[in-house]
Amino acid sequence: MSKSVYSIVLSDEVVRAVDVMAVRLGTNRSNLINQILAERVSVMTPEKRMRDIFESIFALMDDSFIKDAAAPGSALSMRSSIAYKYKPTVRYSVELTKAPEGERIGNLRISFRTRSQAFMEMLGIFYRLWIMNERQYTQRRIEYKAESDRLTRGIYFPAGRKTADTQLIGELISEYIKAFDKALKAFFAYADDIELASAKVAEFYRLGLKNGISDI
Repeated sequence: MSKSVYSIVLSDEVVRAVDVMAVRLGTNRSNLINQILAERVSVMTPEKRMRDIFESIFALMDDSFIKDAAAPGSALSMRSSIAYKYKPTVRYSVELTKAPEGERIGNLRISFRTRSQAFMEMLGIFYRLWIMNERQYTQRRIEYKAESDRLTRGIYFPAGRKTADTQLIGELISEYIKAFDKALKAFFAYADDIELASAKVAEFYRLGLKNGISDI
């Protein structure tokens, strides 16, 4: 969406109120005014598109997910707890781009705050199992970056498309996160039996396929 410079006259009181709101929302004056006007005249801006997707995602999550209110406007962050020893917390951050490049529209970042070497080693096994299942059942090329306590996965338009409505994108991302979260929790629930834990990861991935997780 192209932008140009325009000269408009606003009252000082309005500008002060806009500036306060812009700081609270983590944006700037021009961007906030653009968003307000776009909503008033029903123009879909990249910012509104992202908000609509984020709202769609979180509306479909269950009560085990807690939204992080401190996330920037271009991201949705939420966390969930794992019933494993000291109950570590996993954070899911959906980061979307304003101008998608080809089919890719952003990233899903999954991260933990932990100093437990044993936990991170188990986490590495889970990441490998999840990626292995995804590559087995998904034809498209997906980019991953796996680190000791973090996994980053590309997010894409539904397979074979370069556009999609915000509701569909939100539904597919939410289904992917839920499938990942269920597989993660099942893996650690059966961590003492790695063969059974591996089977649970495959089981929850296949269940997620029925809800379209391979499309995103």
